[in-house]
Amino acid sequence: MSDDSDRCPSGSDDEPPQTGRPTPACRVLADDGPTPACRVLANNNLISVDVVENGGDWTAIADPALAVQEAARAAAGFPEAGLAGTSAAIALAGDAEVATLNASYRGKPAPTNVLSFPAPAMPAGCENGERFLGDIILAAETVTREAAELGIPPEHHLQHLVIHGLLHLSGFDHDDDEAAHHMETLETRILATLAIPDPYEYAPEPAAT
Repeated sequence: MSDDSDRCPSGSDDEPPQTGRPTPACRVLADDGPTPACRVLANNNLISVDVVENGGDWTAIADPALAVQEAARAAAGFPEAGLAGTSAAIALAGDAEVATLNASYRGKPAPTNVLSFPAPAMPAGCENGERFLGDIILAAETVTREAAELGIPPEHHLQHLVIHGLLHLSGFDHDDDEAAHHMETLETRILATLAIPDPYEYAPEPAAT
């Protein structure tokens, strides 16, 4: 699997695992099992996000779960993002948990800021339910450290990574310059609705991973 960290903010390594592998975030981090893949839609114009809080030092952000929900709702407000009528599981974890997953699924035994794991196709009979996109897992200590290095609020960095991960789950990528420009432009537009400046204006060279 190729390393796409040169396109992700601050060296994100959020490539999905190989096709057919299970989505890990809720299965690994939550005691109550995986997020349901099919549920009745409460409002097909919104995204439903289950936030799992499992470890990591998130004290630098007043309410990280709320920040995640706000970022997801902002992204779902853009039809071109393809997020309306979907659901996702987002795990707020720590470097240790993310390093374990990064080693298991990507062969890189080190933490990174965000990992995205797309879900398998919707099961039969769920056509009128939420389309479960998959899992996103974030590492608190890495997110906080990167924000400090960039000189930006950690909440802004978290929300950017959530939006970036959701767009990956929705099918966006940055495999070439055109795709990268399209994805980064949409991220910037979504972040502007949260009063967050363009993150690609201050992004440093990606860290070696």
